[in-house]
Amino acid sequence: MGKNLDIFGKALRDHYLNQGNEMLQINIEGQESYRLPLSIFFRPADYYAIDRLALSLCSGRILDIGAGAGEHSLFLQKHRRDVTALDISPLACEVMRWRGVNRVINADIFSARFDAEFDTWLLLGRSIGAVGSLPMLACFLSLAHQYLSANGRLILNSTNGTTNLTTIRKLSFEYKGECDETVSWLDIDQETLRHQGEIYGFSTEILHKEDDGNYVAILKKQP
Repeated sequence: MGKNLDIFGKALRDHYLNQGNEMLQINIEGQESYRLPLSIFFRPADYYAIDRLALSLCSGRILDIGAGAGEHSLFLQKHRRDVTALDISPLACEVMRWRGVNRVINADIFSARFDAEFDTWLLLGRSIGAVGSLPMLACFLSLAHQYLSANGRLILNSTNGTTNLTTIRKLSFEYKGECDETVSWLDIDQETLRHQGEIYGFSTEILHKEDDGNYVAILKKQP
């Protein structure tokens, strides 16, 4: 996490406490910066069609990776699902606990340790992008195959963009004059995801694709 500032977590905490109109700025190298209202991270979990579909497919013991403010974990809890939220941001984890998420892990997925297998790994908000590169995606898929149950699945969304090619963006978060270091963000096209999944023992099905290239996929662990 750039400079250990936890800019994203600070922004979530401020919005939760103040319910104001603060904005989070996203800086992308070579592109114009844009701002997001922090309220978007506290929206109803099933607000977007992609999220509704993904949540409906979650089953068994669920790990919500990159859980942010916890909207998806709270939704699954409400529907009596067995869910654990994981996020690298300490302040985001604090917000989730305040909001009532029962099980929260503050860790990077690559360093977390679990006491049992999961049946579903869930990554919404295109949070798979945080792996940053195709080699790290390979590490992630290898880890998923290790920690998922025999019939486990990954449910995630990413984007084909406008070129149907995998791209890596350099971006940083800025909030109230503070800015994290630039990190790499991976947007993986569906065919590359399918190919990488096959290498690491998953069959991949694209469940829904939108006009702007966003899609949701399910990767099922193969014997």
